[in-house]
Amino acid sequence: MTTAALAAPGPRGSEQRRPRLRRLQYEPDPAPDGAQLALATVRPAPSVPLPRPQPTLEDGAARRRARQVLQFVLEVLDGRRPAPHLEPYVAPAVLRYVTAAVDRPDLRHDRAGRLCSLRLDLPRTGVAETAAVCRFGGRIRALAARFELDDGGWRCTALRLG
Repeated sequence: MTTAALAAPGPRGSEQRRPRLRRLQYEPDPAPDGAQLALATVRPAPSVPLPRPQPTLEDGAARRRARQVLQFVLEVLDGRRPAPHLEPYVAPAVLRYVTAAVDRPDLRHDRAGRLCSLRLDLPRTGVAETAAVCRFGGRIRALAARFELDDGGWRCTALRLG
């Protein structure tokens, strides 16, 4: 391509040329004495992870009692254990709920109900909330319970089967 082709008039009658690029140089703004040194030494604070709550003796006792009571509830629901066996571990409202659920046909199977996993949370002192996954035959169900600490230990005060 020749220089004549570059200088040829364009569609609007102007010359078509490449724009010249100017090289810019960076010059920092003048700062008062010591200000640049102070800026250079300022660093962002490192992120500090939040401390995780440490398990307590209450947590271990609550977990053992929750696992035991929920396994007892599963045994009552599938007919291996009578409902009155739950009386020392559950509140009267929970016992009525489990007794009413015993007659549900979807909970009766040739294989026993089994507790698959259990998650325990301690929202405040003396209260434990659990979420469990259990299996009845070939069906997987959710089980939520609330335990409260009283004179006799951990007692189930609320239970829902999903």
